[in-house]
Amino acid sequence: MSKGTPSFGKHNKKHTHIRCGRCGKQSFNRKQKVCVACGFGRTGKMNC
Repeated sequence: MSKGTPSFGKHNKKHTHIRCGRCGKQSFNRKQKVCVACGFGRTGKMNC
């Protein structure tokens, strides 16, 4: 397998969002550690 640009196409196999521990939706961003639905990890509770 070659190195460089062709290899970067294989970097998107994992799921970006996982289940949130607070609201239970599939909205928790793994990299940013923030739930886009309820704001868990960033602020107080937002509207779900």
